[in-house]
Amino acid sequence: MTPLSRRIDFKHFTPLFFCLNFLLFFHFSAFSTDDSTQHHEQTYENVMDPSEVIDLESNDKKAMEHQSSHVQEEMHETDPYAEHHEEGEHAGEHADFSPLLFIILALIIGAATRFGLTKMGSGLPFTVALLLIGIGMGVLGRIEFFEEFSLFGSKIQMPIMDNAIDWAAHIDAHMLLYIFLPILIFEAAFAMDVHTFKKSFINSVLLAVPGIIIAIITTAAMIWFLVVYDVGLASWDWMIVVLFGAVISATDPVAVVAILKELGASKKLGTLIEGESLLNDGTAIVIFSVILVSVTGGALDGSPILEFFRVSFGGVVIGLVIGYIGLQWIRSVFNDVLIEITVIVSLAYLTFFICEYTFGVSGVLGLVALGLLFAGPGRTRISPDVQHFIHEFWEFSAFAANALIFLIVGIVIAERTVFELSDFVVLFIVYIIIHIARIIVIALLYPVMKRAGYGIEKNHPQAMWWGALRGAIGLALALIVESSDAIPTKVREEFLFLTAGIVTLTLLINATTMKAVARKLGLTSISKEKKYVMETAKDFVHQHTVETIGDMEKDRFFKKVNWKAVQNYLPPTADSEHLAGIDNFKEESRRRLLEKEKSHYWTQFKDGLISPSAYELLVAEINEIIDSHGKRLLSDRGDLDELLSTKNSLSSFGPFAKLFANRSINRLAASFDAAKGFYSAQLVVFDMLQVMKEAANKEEWEMLDHMEDEIEENKIQALTFLRNFKNEFPNIYRHVSTRQAIRTLLNTEKKNVQNLLKSGRITSDEASLMVQDIEMRMKKLGKEKMTKEDREKEKAKKPKNVS
Repeated sequence: MTPLSRRIDFKHFTPLFFCLNFLLFFHFSAFSTDDSTQHHEQTYENVMDPSEVIDLESNDKKAMEHQSSHVQEEMHETDPYAEHHEEGEHAGEHADFSPLLFIILALIIGAATRFGLTKMGSGLPFTVALLLIGIGMGVLGRIEFFEEFSLFGSKIQMPIMDNAIDWAAHIDAHMLLYIFLPILIFEAAFAMDVHTFKKSFINSVLLAVPGIIIAIITTAAMIWFLVVYDVGLASWDWMIVVLFGAVISATDPVAVVAILKELGASKKLGTLIEGESLLNDGTAIVIFSVILVSVTGGALDGSPILEFFRVSFGGVVIGLVIGYIGLQWIRSVFNDVLIEITVIVSLAYLTFFICEYTFGVSGVLGLVALGLLFAGPGRTRISPDVQHFIHEFWEFSAFAANALIFLIVGIVIAERTVFELSDFVVLFIVYIIIHIARIIVIALLYPVMKRAGYGIEKNHPQAMWWGALRGAIGLALALIVESSDAIPTKVREEFLFLTAGIVTLTLLINATTMKAVARKLGLTSISKEKKYVMETAKDFVHQHTVETIGDMEKDRFFKKVNWKAVQNYLPPTADSEHLAGIDNFKEESRRRLLEKEKSHYWTQFKDGLISPSAYELLVAEINEIIDSHGKRLLSDRGDLDELLSTKNSLSSFGPFAKLFANRSINRLAASFDAAKGFYSAQLVVFDMLQVMKEAANKEEWEMLDHMEDEIEENKIQALTFLRNFKNEFPNIYRHVSTRQAIRTLLNTEKKNVQNLLKSGRITSDEASLMVQDIEMRMKKLGKEKMTKEDREKEKAKKPKNVS
């Protein structure tokens, strides 16, 4: 199969990094569509026609001037940019800067749109607003408004704006994928909660593979009836119908996921919808590529089914391989934000390029694998101080990419679609068809999905059905079809119009009504236990604020205060109805204590007090307890010794014990880290529990008292483990505890430097030098191993069980 990328003529355009400090930038002067490229080639053929070539030896200067004039006239007639190129040459300029103008304006429009929506409190989704603005810009471009318009009675000409809009309208579809997909796909995968995704993975795969195949077949079957009964699509054949089904079945959840997050809906539902989209984008593009080869007269090398698996799994393997190499590089870097971000961004684009262009496999699935690898194991390989900045960077990158892509989508829809009035009837029928197909998919898969992983709640299928928007990827695939000369012009025009129309309708109708649908389905409702906790907190705050007024009345500086006016600003009182719902207080309190414990593990890792492997072990264990929604006791951890795998560490290797001794010692050191981190977390959770007790009533106090016993049990188990570990592995104990002492000292030194900077005692330059020196010592400590003498002592021992 010829991959999408193989059909790109890279000599016609060169992608470079774009945007302010971080986004890939276009070499704007080199971009051109397939049509415009062919147009230029025809022009050059006309210029070099043998009948017009002048023999320089036999013709005089006048003939040369005449020929030059003739060539320039042809260039003006055939090339819409020729005039600007000529002006550029005369003025000493290098290129047409209208594409750069479009990028600048797109980013400004994106920022202004977000600001305006926030300021007005509008419920209109950000991407929908950009689409509407893009359509407006496209309409103005289509009527060449900026060529000449009146403003306060003056005639103003801005042809560069028309050229900028025209550039966006005719941007190459392949480049649309190459520039934007690495940002959007990697950012979504990198921001994913890996634990939640793992539990939702089966359902996401069900929707993304069998689900999208069912959607393609059912959509194609229903549209085929339109063809058979001559409802506007008489020129379509079966393969075109199936190709359209593949294009229109890929979902784009950008707007919906943002709305669900804003409303505080279930994280599991948002992860499921986003996970489905990440995977089905890859599936849809693979199927699209296979079908397009047949439609355009190509031939597959083998079975379509085998080709599908090769392209799909090939992308995943390449993504994981590149990700593993990248992680090995990044783990050797210490707190260098420029290196770490550069490596991650480069790997995202390199993965997509190698997958699509070099091996002809799925670049989307390669990016998903890469993103999840960095979000999971990679989270502890990236320097902790750089973590927050990297997430902010990718969030900003996705924002800028969405601003550009949805404006471009709107402009493409307005400028390039060709339609008649009757086509709108077909469009609304197809809009209904895709929703019927979605119902069929969810209905068929629901019996399996409700039992897999987290399962799905009763009101989730409706949200999944209505939230299945179509977006930029479907339109980019439609543009690829539209640029294929092997397909009749009438079919290509209808194909693009219907795809663009469905993208527009799902964004304008589904996205804008998603908030109302979510509220109607109860997705935004707060659980009884959360309501109880919130109301008891309100009651506590109200009572203490009233007591504060009593203290303030005694203050001589407040003798003349109008206390009636002050009381108007008291916090709201608690709802007595919700105060009665104490039944689930214990479960909700446990869940919040567990979340606190989990966050403290990250704090310890960030401070270098626990190793990456210890952090991953502890978080994996606590995630399982959190999933019980507070039903499991805080002390329900099983045997800590079994969890940390210290029993018979060397003897488990049998005759190869000495060979694997170093590995075993490292594992034991990680177990000590985990146990020490576990004990430290219990102290923090215990302190949080005491604060909760201060605001508790009698019934709540009794429940919290039981939880205090659970925490004490954890502390005893951790201390017992550490005492036995010290007796059994004294050399490892001394090495690891020494490292922790040094790390604590270095962290204290770093905080003292930061305090001196805040107080103005030292300048930022002086603080940077001091911090740099501290980090060099931290890096040296990270590479420090046990002394050879201590390692030999451990290897010589035959350890007993640590219990």
